[in-house]
Amino acid sequence: MAMTHEQSMQFLQDFLYENLPLTKAMQVQVAAYDGESLVLTAPLHCNRNDKETAFAGSISSLATVCGWGLWMLWAKDNYDECQVAVSHGDIQYKKPITTDFWAKAILPDADILAHIQKTLSHKGKVRAQTYIAVGDDHQVGASQLAEYALWRKTA
Repeated sequence: MAMTHEQSMQFLQDFLYENLPLTKAMQVQVAAYDGESLVLTAPLHCNRNDKETAFAGSISSLATVCGWGLWMLWAKDNYDECQVAVSHGDIQYKKPITTDFWAKAILPDADILAHIQKTLSHKGKVRAQTYIAVGDDHQVGASQLAEYALWRKTA
């Protein structure tokens, strides 16, 4: 039985804190999930640098975890056992992030997603690109294009 979006959010929140200690230290929160996009948030106060803006490492981490989390939830909805790992990421820092911040990852369009699903079903593995925006109350401050490897676990 598929989980509701709210159940998926709680599953991911629990998984992050139990398995990725950095997310707990960063106080990452799963803020929204609708089956097509995921939003994570983090407070500035524990992710700031010496300039009182968001630390680049925290921005990059939030973006990477957001894309990873989106593919984890997608895989959980579509397959019994599937693993996800980031395989490559390019981030562009555009503007300083000066308040609590968010990252938003969006699944690719339906045609690309269908191809990903077909390849994963037939070959047991696939790579998928995802765009992740990171911003605050004022603007998008960074963007990341990341590639994630997905593979089905074998018995």
